[in-house]
Amino acid sequence: MKQWILDGMQTQKLELAIQAYMKRKTDLRGGARMADVSYNRFLREVEARHIVVLERDDFLDELAVLAETFDSESLRDAVNQVRAEEQESVRNG
Repeated sequence: MKQWILDGMQTQKLELAIQAYMKRKTDLRGGARMADVSYNRFLREVEARHIVVLERDDFLDELAVLAETFDSESLRDAVNQVRAEEQESVRNG
């Protein structure tokens, strides 16, 4: 019974950490700490759920280039929205 409860608590921590990662409230390392699992285990869980991992610093720059290359207004808007959210997050600490 005790193990069943501990497993349930671990599952709940993992779920909360994945939700925080999906909402961009934490990165992969922070999510692993929140879930109290290794970085590799957390990364495997994220990938198993088919959640896109976007941890490269230059990703938005590359996406902006693609938006210009394909003259995609919706992609341009998405890049600008993510950049604005990142700036807001930095301002709010």
